[in-house]
Amino acid sequence: MSATAWSDATGSLDLTTLRRGYEDGSLTPSRVVNAIYDRIAARGDDHVWIHLVARETALEAARKLETEGYDGRPLWGIPFSVKDCNDIVGLPTTNALKEGAYVATSSGQALDRIFEAGALLIGKTNMDQFGIGLVGMRTPYGACSSVFDERFISGGSSSGSGVSVAAGLSSFSIANDAAGSGRVPAGFNNIVGIKPTPGLVSNACVSGGGCVKTIETLSVFALTVEDGMAVLDLMAGYDPTYPFSRPEADGVTLTPSAPPPRFRFGVPKGEALRFFGDTEAERLFNEAIARMTAMGGEKVEIDFTPFDETQRILYEGPWISERALSLDSVLAKYGEAIHPVTRQILSRSGNFTALDTFAAIHRIAELKRDTRPVWEDIAVLMVPTTPTIYTKAEIAENPIELNSRLGIYTNFVNLMGLCGIAVPNGFRADGLPLGVTFLAPGFEEARAAGIAAAFHRETGLTLGKSDNPYPPAEPSALPEGYREIAVVGAHLSGMPLNHELIERGGIFLRAASTLPAYRLFALGGTVPPKPGLIRVADDGAAIAVEVWALPVEGFGDFIGRIPAPLGVGKLALDDGSEVTGFLCEGMAVAGQADISHFGGWRAYRAAGA
Repeated sequence: MSATAWSDATGSLDLTTLRRGYEDGSLTPSRVVNAIYDRIAARGDDHVWIHLVARETALEAARKLETEGYDGRPLWGIPFSVKDCNDIVGLPTTNALKEGAYVATSSGQALDRIFEAGALLIGKTNMDQFGIGLVGMRTPYGACSSVFDERFISGGSSSGSGVSVAAGLSSFSIANDAAGSGRVPAGFNNIVGIKPTPGLVSNACVSGGGCVKTIETLSVFALTVEDGMAVLDLMAGYDPTYPFSRPEADGVTLTPSAPPPRFRFGVPKGEALRFFGDTEAERLFNEAIARMTAMGGEKVEIDFTPFDETQRILYEGPWISERALSLDSVLAKYGEAIHPVTRQILSRSGNFTALDTFAAIHRIAELKRDTRPVWEDIAVLMVPTTPTIYTKAEIAENPIELNSRLGIYTNFVNLMGLCGIAVPNGFRADGLPLGVTFLAPGFEEARAAGIAAAFHRETGLTLGKSDNPYPPAEPSALPEGYREIAVVGAHLSGMPLNHELIERGGIFLRAASTLPAYRLFALGGTVPPKPGLIRVADDGAAIAVEVWALPVEGFGDFIGRIPAPLGVGKLALDDGSEVTGFLCEGMAVAGQADISHFGGWRAYRAAGA
């Protein structure tokens, strides 16, 4: 990066750009911090911040890093913001209730790890009071707007967090998500929202440990999927001090895995796909389906009834009562100081009995059971992040009903224990952005993130409000504890035995070809049909393969189940590497059809053979 390549006014804050600038010396943390505070001043009173760190305080932290020297920590010199329901030692937490402000004495495991990685805090951001709402208007600090039109809502409840990233005021923001707060602002501001599986990240930093402890989670807003997942990877992990943290969190792989050349993706079926009259939103979602198909995906229409029923339970059922455990005393103490819409919602918390609660728990268990076959058939479920977007005036006129509409594709996700990655999709004719969200089963963030990142790149959209392009992709490293395996036939993506890789934690790495030193044969009598690959001394051909990675324990089990005459050996690829892959006994191909001229098993099958 040259010294003039990065503009103080418009330079991108994505992690790739900043890291390269720090590494080659063309950028310094103090220059970036000064640029951010100039941008904040230029925006004026945009209602993003509840507590803005003083410029000189942020510069002091930046200069300290510079004095110590660049040390390669993953977030060294990276500016970030935090939603104001999360505690940071020495700073006030308000939950968007001024009268309830207190100074935090701890930050919790997740945020401690962010600071330890070298990140620089810019400030704490505005939000819907107590995190109740998807609109960003239920706050005494003034309502944020979408960065693309001040008449329209920013989305919430993590409103200021989303805007701070989209407007180029922070590289990422730590937010929260119970019903969609970590996804809706992403859709309305052309950025990425990472919503992890509940329990993957400790909520110890959340004020009071959270008020919907059974389902809520920290979330991340970022400019790219890779940035968001890098931050999530740092925060994730079991926290023995937090009762809703899950021990298995320590073993979850969070490196995005590239989508295979063929995969199946779900979309809501029929009338479940609702846009409330927004024809532009409908157009954009249809374009998303076409984009996924062009990426190699096969659309599968999903019965959305169980998901829709679950989303209605969140606010129409007894889950609102969980908030009462934390907020009834606040409601009693502060009364009229609480936002009237928030107060109206909380007043319903006593309308449900213990019987109602257990009935809802049992019903959600049944609905989760009913959806399990869905996840066996698809890699991800793609939904609109929201069905539409509203103006501030529309929300003020009808605050509860329109907020509920915004949650029809978000409310069910945490109740069902799923993960989700929200990414930009495109712009309506009026210049307002909308997004899509990729959902996957719990702890399958890497799979969802890989597809989401590829989709985001395919849109060709710039980052946030800026004209900055998506940074070039960096080569993906083999995850620790994984081994490569090259497949050539029925285990290829979209083929009958690919599930054997997926079930063992397989991750697609890349499509490749062998050196022109092999022959491929169709093995008669195999079920499902399989090819046999042999190496030859003369007259060889280059054969298409897919390179996957399996966890070591899954690798051994997979290899042990390969039936004769197939086996494994080293395959020489045209990039000069050697990978363990499928080979066949030479005697087994005698009298079998030589299909090498097709260049691979997929092409042979596509030809109707």
